[in-house]
Parts: sequence; C-alpha cells; structure tokens
Amino acid sequence: MRILFSGLTFVLLTALTFHQLKSQSSVKFAVIGDYGNAGPDEEAVANLVKNHNPDFIITTGDNNYDVGSSYTIDENIGQYYHDFIFPYKGSYGNGAAYNRFFPSLGNHDWGTPGALPYLNYFILPGNERYYDFIKGPVHFFVIDSDTNETDGRDSNSVQAQWLKNKLAQSSSRFNIVYFHHPPYCSGFINGSEAVMRWPFKSWGVSAVMSGHEHLYERLSVNGLTYFVNGLGGNLRSIFGFPLAGSQVRYNGNYGAMIVEANNDSIVSKFYNIANSLRDNVKILPAVKQLTLNAFIEGFYNEISGVMIPDSVKIYLRESISPHMIIDSSTGMLNSSGSGLFSFTKADNATGYFIMIKHRNSVETWSSAVNIFTINKLDYDFSLNQASAFDNNLVLKGSKYCIYSGDVNQDGAVDASDLSIVENSVLNSGNGYISSDLNGDNTSDAADLSIVENNIFKGVTVVRP
Repeated sequence: MRILFSGLTFVLLTALTFHQLKSQSSVKFAVIGDYGNAGPDEEAVANLVKNHNPDFIITTGDNNYDVGSSYTIDENIGQYYHDFIFPYKGSYGNGAAYNRFFPSLGNHDWGTPGALPYLNYFILPGNERYYDFIKGPVHFFVIDSDTNETDGRDSNSVQAQWLKNKLAQSSSRFNIVYFHHPPYCSGFINGSEAVMRWPFKSWGVSAVMSGHEHLYERLSVNGLTYFVNGLGGNLRSIFGFPLAGSQVRYNGNYGAMIVEANNDSIVSKFYNIANSLRDNVKILPAVKQLTLNAFIEGFYNEISGVMIPDSVKIYLRESISPHMIIDSSTGMLNSSGSGLFSFTKADNATGYFIMIKHRNSVETWSSAVNIFTINKLDYDFSLNQASAFDNNLVLKGSKYCIYSGDVNQDGAVDASDLSIVENSVLNSGNGYISSDLNGDNTSDAADLSIVENNIFKGVTVVRP
C-alpha cells in the first residue's frame, strides 16, 4: 500500500531535482543488473558502487530474487541501496532526500502476480513499468521486456510506439534505453532475446543496456552500442560462441558499470568488485545531418537549370535573441543546389535558425526556426520567397536564389563591393576570387552587372 503524503513529497522533490539535474552539463551514474539476492556478493557490488559516488543508479532488472516477493524485497534491495531510494519505506535506514534509484523490471520481479511488490516498493514516473526521465545530457527510457507486460514487448507494441514517439520528441544529447532481456548476447544460458531487437538506432537511441545473462558484454551492432550487464551479485553465467559484433566479454567476477555523461561524450567503464577496470568505451553524440537546397544568384543559370557548384558555410543559430551560433558546417552545393551538412553540437527537437553564407553573396537566414527530428533535417531555400527571413531572395527562372554581390561580406551590396569588382575587372582578375560573382573564374562585365542591379535594389542582410 502506498503512503500518499510521501508520494506527494516525492513529486515535489523530484520536480526540483529534475530541474537541477536537467541543467547540469554532466552526470555520473551506476548500472547494476541481476543483483537482488542478499549476501556478500551483492554487498560487494553495492560497496563498489558507493565508492564511486554516483549521482544515481539504474538497474537492468531482476531486482528481487527469486520470485519478486514482498517478503524479500527490502532485504534484497533496501538493505544495500536504501540511501538512493525515495520515498524509502523499508527498515534499513532513512532513505534518500530525493529518488536516485531507477530500476527496470526483470522476469524474477514478475514472479509474484502483477509484479505488485516491485510496483508498491518504488514510486517511479509514468506507469512505473516503463517510463522515462532526464538527467543532465541524457534522456533515459526504461522498458519492460518481460512477457507479462500488458502493453506488449515487440517493436509494434503499445510500449514500443510509446518509446518511438518519446524519442522523436527528445531534445537531449543522448538517449539511453535500458531493460532486462538482451537483444544481443553471447551468453550460453539465456543468450539473445530476438523480440527485443527493435529499430533502436533509426529511432534515435545512443546506447542500449540490458541484463538477464549473468555476465558483462559489450557489442556493436549496425553502429549502435549494446551492453549486457548482469553481474550485480547473483551467480555468474558462462559464454557461448561470440556473436558478430561482440567486442568485450567478461565473467570473472561481479561488478558494475560507472558511467559519466557530458555534453560531448558518454564514457562507460565496467569495474569488478576488486575495482579493477575491465572495459572502457566512449560514446559520442549522434551527428545531425541537414540536407539543404539553395541556389546562388550569380552562379545559377535559369535557362539550363544548373548551378556552378561552390562551397558555403551553414550556421545553426539559437531561436531566441541574440541568436547565438550553436554550430557550423562547411560543404558544397552541387549543380542542383543541394548539399549535405553535418553538425555535432546541435540537438534534436530544438529550434534553430539556418543561416547560409557564401563568399560573395548576402548572408541569408531561414524564415523560421527548424528542428532536427531523429538527427535529420531538410530545408529548401529555393521553392518560395518566404523560405528566407523577410523574403530576402531573388527569383531566377523557377528558383529563388540568395542574392550575390556582397563581395566584402559587410552585410550590404553597395559601392564598396562595386569598387572591388571594378578594380578586379581593370586588373583582369581571374581564378577563384571573391570578385567573380558568376563562377566563371573571371572578373568581367557580367559580375559588374550583378553588383549594380543589387545596389539599385538596396539588397542587404535581413536578420530576425
């Protein structure tokens, strides 16, 4: 039975703590799995974890052996981890000031009908069987991979669709999914659970963590890192034939993962209970890719519909004034006006203005903020004038183009640009030079004409 006033306190303190940890740029957390069997082995793992002083703990299931009973749950969990749990209703200590313990359900937790002892012991977000939370740069998604889960466990289930939708909305640098039954595992006893091979990578997941097999393994499958961590203190398993993608295998002793997450990387280490480092891996944020279409006025031939390719620099700028630069990428716009640009500092589900700069064209901004969804974004400046802020584009044939003529990049096409081009024409300038506005590698009358026309129009940069 739940204690209502403690639940209310939990909600209030969790809201405060959520805000504090969300704003942090880094967090440290421990990962334990298949641990809930009271005794010296579990105690040794708990001591290891506490010596590393993590901000919080997550579990990959089997928190309460053997059958998830209410008679054993406090002995198996609270005895060793009460100072991470809030609200703590057991008999081993005072508990934590706010919740720092985020378990996932295992098959042994479901050993009692409805997994009620587990659900009554913890107060967790969402429906408590599967839920999500954010700490620092990481968005965590907890899944129930057991056959008893009423919302299903295959990739088309209600639970899976919840995960897919949540991931699409996540703006965190990293998305970690964890649950009990491993999609990939070289263990001999339980091995892989193929039904849990959801399309995690295409949904935007950074890493997958699981347990069930009582060993440690790290695998890379289709470029995504999978961890199996079941050495939390209840017996040890053995390995079978290594799966393709298996990179590290260890079952020599019990242990835990200690993970540090920063804005630029996640560093995951596995230590055994002798505090001996057995694995160390770095995970980088997913690269965000922008597919951009834009045409440069002087370089685009409206008769042939072909543009002379040239490089541009794309900036992502904050949606709120003063629109600070978040990231930039230099790449080539091809003859069709298309280019692919990669960003390492941008986040999903976060609004950015797109700003395009070319060596002798007017800096041009997107008309509104845009977001990356699962690391992808498409934007086309050429389809209509309203795709640029304040309609700052010129129509050539059927394509809207960014204005050429800002040779000195001072934000306006004016007499100073005309002077540069005139001097270059007089000196027979040629090659890859800024005064060549139509991309024919020569400064001539055609370039002068572009500058003069845009001076007459009063072309300048227009910013939000």
